[in-house]
Amino acid sequence: MSQQPTEHDRIPRRGSLGDLRRVLLRALVIAVLIGILCTIPAARTWLSREHIYELTAAMGALGPLVLILIGIVTPVFFVPRAPICLVAGLLYGVTMGSLIGMAAGTAGSIVHYYLSMGLLSHSAERLTPRRWQNSLTVLKTHPFRALLLLRLFPLSNASIINMIAGLLRLPFRPYLWATVLGTLPITIIYALWGRTASEPSRLHIAVSLALLLALTLAAWLVPRVRGFQR
Repeated sequence: MSQQPTEHDRIPRRGSLGDLRRVLLRALVIAVLIGILCTIPAARTWLSREHIYELTAAMGALGPLVLILIGIVTPVFFVPRAPICLVAGLLYGVTMGSLIGMAAGTAGSIVHYYLSMGLLSHSAERLTPRRWQNSLTVLKTHPFRALLLLRLFPLSNASIINMIAGLLRLPFRPYLWATVLGTLPITIIYALWGRTASEPSRLHIAVSLALLLALTLAAWLVPRVRGFQR
């Protein structure tokens, strides 16, 4: 007799059409807030080319390193990568800003992953809801696919993912590749927004919103694919 899957082995079936609407609404609110910020005179002055160039010159060659060091520390305090990627895009453009954001985010995720295994293991276990730990044991069976899906979701909490991966002792290689591939699109989006704040571009806005919509739809649709559920 085949053993029926237990509740802990099942992937929680959420994400109704209402969930999709809420996700899209949050993404729209974020985009609108950024747009409003760019229209405030004081903010536009601070984000002007002259001020950006002065800040970049003051930081010199240490600027990218400073952002990466900040990115290593922030996940432990549940600070998202968005501010770092926005600043990187603001100061260094889309391409270099995306690379700096990826380096900062990946380094921070790796450090948090190992800390959740050792030094911060008790705190991580206490901070991570028990129902999440039980439901996400599927990560042990398909770590790369499950982590990749979680990373691709635009509004996922990277710190929670880092902690759960560490607590479950997931293999490092799938964790690393899922982190790099899964966070690349949202990092590019943040870098685009950062660059748009200093140099308004309809193309950048259109590309970033298209990427955000594609990520949201992918995160909602992929778990419903029959083969993926198996």
